[in-house]
Amino acid sequence: MKRTALLLGALVLSFLLVAGGTLFAAGEKEAAEPEVIKIGAAVSLTGGLSRFGELVKNGYELWKDTVNAQGGIDVGGKKLPVEIVYYDDQSDNQTAAKLTEKLITEDRVQFLLGPYGSGPTFATTAIAEKYNIITMACLANATNIYERGFQNVFSVLAPATRIFASYVDMLAVQSPKPSKVAIIYPNDNFPAAVAKGANEYAKSKGFQVAYIEEYTKGVKDLSSTILKIKNSGAEVLMGSGYLEEAILTVRQLNEQKVALKAVGFTTGPELLDFRTSLGDDANDIFGVSWWMPEMSYSDPLFGSTGDYAEKYKARYGEGLTYQAAGASQAGLLLQLAIEKAGSLETDKVREALRSYDGSTFWGPTRWDQTGQNMAGQTVTFQIQNGEVVTVFPPAAAQAKPVYPMP
Repeated sequence: MKRTALLLGALVLSFLLVAGGTLFAAGEKEAAEPEVIKIGAAVSLTGGLSRFGELVKNGYELWKDTVNAQGGIDVGGKKLPVEIVYYDDQSDNQTAAKLTEKLITEDRVQFLLGPYGSGPTFATTAIAEKYNIITMACLANATNIYERGFQNVFSVLAPATRIFASYVDMLAVQSPKPSKVAIIYPNDNFPAAVAKGANEYAKSKGFQVAYIEEYTKGVKDLSSTILKIKNSGAEVLMGSGYLEEAILTVRQLNEQKVALKAVGFTTGPELLDFRTSLGDDANDIFGVSWWMPEMSYSDPLFGSTGDYAEKYKARYGEGLTYQAAGASQAGLLLQLAIEKAGSLETDKVREALRSYDGSTFWGPTRWDQTGQNMAGQTVTFQIQNGEVVTVFPPAAAQAKPVYPMP
């Protein structure tokens, strides 16, 4: 009898311990439920890319504050506010990678919003893949980023190889049509991919690529390159460098009195800095953009493309470019995926991203299996009388292109 009582007591004690442990574990789980969606972003706030890093941060902040003003992101019926942890990658790829690891391992972010540029994104996404963290790559579309079999990187922009397509299409319908083009680019991921695509597409449209050259990123003198362009007989120039290189190219074209019918850049003419630095010499220069405020798209968060532009202007003043809009789009696409998944789990959010096929204030997005946005298109604009106006394709044009350049 005594032995039976002891056994019964032991069983009761065991049950209480198990039940207590279960209740404790449940309490821990409940306490661990997130009250905020924590996102990390290493962007260039100092160094050579800081002008663009500032635009990227502006775009992220505008998205964050807009969604938080509506109570946050709906996760399975519960709205959670967004918090973004920023670090300055100092325009250095290695620093960007180290800070990304810090964001994941120390700050415990749940998702990542990418840096400006394909170089740092190539580095940071390798870290994110290691830890199974999704990166929304706002401004990184060099194809080599998406050729590594990674599962957790999604591009806002269409492949870099396609950015000059609208510019080449515009040249192809001019009368008389130019026959020879020149292409110059720095030795960096994005510009190299752009040049490759421009070279192939120009040839497919019947143009002769009279001259093509890669130069050192951040170069301070392009005079020898300009002379070679002049001697090649090229009538049109495509440059895929960055802001300072675009400004340098225009100045040295003028110094050497190189008469071209059209000069276009991937980066620079959309920025007020370009027009301020060059003054009247900026007039008639072409640019290409993944997005312009004149487009006609909409979504429930920002409203129309024009509404987004007004929101940006009210907060940051003049100077809205596709770089800032692309950053806001990255945040919005992540938000839509979380809401569709009803979860913050990486696997569920990833699946929601992969199945997305829709349009926002930015325009259409549809990813292939590598994470590249295959739905994006570009427009060509021109600086006319000191103002940026879209000139091609005709459906998006505010004015006709001034061609050939005076």
